[in-house]
Amino acid sequence: MKKYIDRLIVLFKQYKGIIYFLVILFTTHFLWKWAVDADVKDQRIAIFGIDLTSQFYCLSQWTAKQIYRFCSLFPGTDNFFLYDVRLYFWDAKIKLSVIWGCTGVKQLYIFLSIMLLYPGPWKKKLWYIPLGALILWVYNILRISLILFLTRHHAEWFDFLHEGLFRYLYYGIIFILWVYWEEKIRKPSI
Repeated sequence: MKKYIDRLIVLFKQYKGIIYFLVILFTTHFLWKWAVDADVKDQRIAIFGIDLTSQFYCLSQWTAKQIYRFCSLFPGTDNFFLYDVRLYFWDAKIKLSVIWGCTGVKQLYIFLSIMLLYPGPWKKKLWYIPLGALILWVYNILRISLILFLTRHHAEWFDFLHEGLFRYLYYGIIFILWVYWEEKIRKPSI
């Protein structure tokens, strides 16, 4: 029994960083679920009981404008439109609304929490956190843009792309940013 426990201790020491990352990730996820009261249908959002609907609506509008500007750079977008927070192609089967959940705030909150709670030199965190936030913001614009283009003639792909593939890639990028922090930046050079 002691050998078994010793092996477990060695195994946990080996994966201590990943376990710590996962604990922070899941804790922040569940804290978000606990602290945020939101309704997707009426776009209402409150954090710790404070109504932030108008602030998130402005953020949704800003995000939609960034996506519109990015998508408009590509050929074949002369029939691409932005109306308030709705983005759509004239000939598309669906119109996408950029709601508060599409702004990437939750993912930025999770990344920020991981970086603030994970050990490492603060001087390096001061530049790495904004860099990681920028990477996540760019990914969010690309993610929604790709969803727009890919669902233009295939509305049935929306759930797979939005709720599945691109959401998991989002968390994969957060993991890769953490791995890069852990392996290349936080640990001292040998």
